[in-house]
Amino acid sequence: MESFQTIQSSGDCNTQRHIGIVVFDGVVLADIVGAAEVFVAGDKLISSVFIGAIGYQLSLLSISGGVVTASSAVQVMTSPLPPVDDHNFDTLIIASVSGNLDACHDPRLLDWLQKTHVGVFRIAALCTGVFVLGAAGLLDNRRATTHWTLQDKLQREFPHIMVERDTPIVQDDGLITASNVGMGVDIALRLLEEDIGAVLAKRVAQSLVAHQRQHEYPHLAASHQLDQPVRNGRIHKASRWFEENMAASISMVDAANFVSMSERNFQRQFKRETGQTPHGFLLNIRLEAACQYLRETNLPIGKIARRCGFFSGEHISKLFRKHLDTSPGEYRRNQRALLPKIGLRSAEG
Repeated sequence: MESFQTIQSSGDCNTQRHIGIVVFDGVVLADIVGAAEVFVAGDKLISSVFIGAIGYQLSLLSISGGVVTASSAVQVMTSPLPPVDDHNFDTLIIASVSGNLDACHDPRLLDWLQKTHVGVFRIAALCTGVFVLGAAGLLDNRRATTHWTLQDKLQREFPHIMVERDTPIVQDDGLITASNVGMGVDIALRLLEEDIGAVLAKRVAQSLVAHQRQHEYPHLAASHQLDQPVRNGRIHKASRWFEENMAASISMVDAANFVSMSERNFQRQFKRETGQTPHGFLLNIRLEAACQYLRETNLPIGKIARRCGFFSGEHISKLFRKHLDTSPGEYRRNQRALLPKIGLRSAEG
């Protein structure tokens, strides 16, 4: 694909990149919002830097079209999959779905992908969306990843896929897979960088409200260090145990015992491997989870606090003030300001 720099110099300013995001009932809202905001911001930047150039067109797609309900009960209006011989998609992104994976095996979607992928420049899949590409046969004899709890399942169901277990994003030619939910921003920025280069893509990242906390609050971004390979298998196991049990009352003695280490050795090894203390890591993943609940649900603050392992709404409010310099309510309002831009509406409204 030509870069926008090449297009501009050749005088062809009417080339547009059409991005299709395929969603299902139970879709993870963060994936949609994150990816959409990247391309909306990228489109604005392209039009300002390359005068007269056309950037991106974004379409939300589902198998039959109409309203799709996200895992957070927010409803998304979608268009149906277009005819195989009548589409102009440059890029397809298969969003992640929470819970039932039946949509991954819908014969209508698989047939559409098998017939259209040859005319699409690149396809990305987020977390469980990887199973869609696997069922369509597009990942045979290719490298791919998915969430760590689903990697064995992916390997069993699709033995011809080369599953990469310690890499958050895997790109094999024009197929890109991501291991976790909520990585729509990361995947979209990667695609944007391919189109407009690292310098301009970085400008887009810095302008995004949805991406700000990774720049303004580096202590939270540090929790993602464990997406990188961890040499000590017991520390990796402990970090996953923290994530799975964050709602419970956790002591460092419990964590050390879980991986058969002394508390002192566990504390030392964890800090050496991850750059964080176990207590700091646990606090970060709890805050990240609270942020996700605030973005994607209408749950009251007190209930979110309990689900994330905090004592009360007052406790979580103090921690937000201390670590994020905002309140949970302010954070939710700021994040919800993104939703109208891509036609989202509350199912309760």
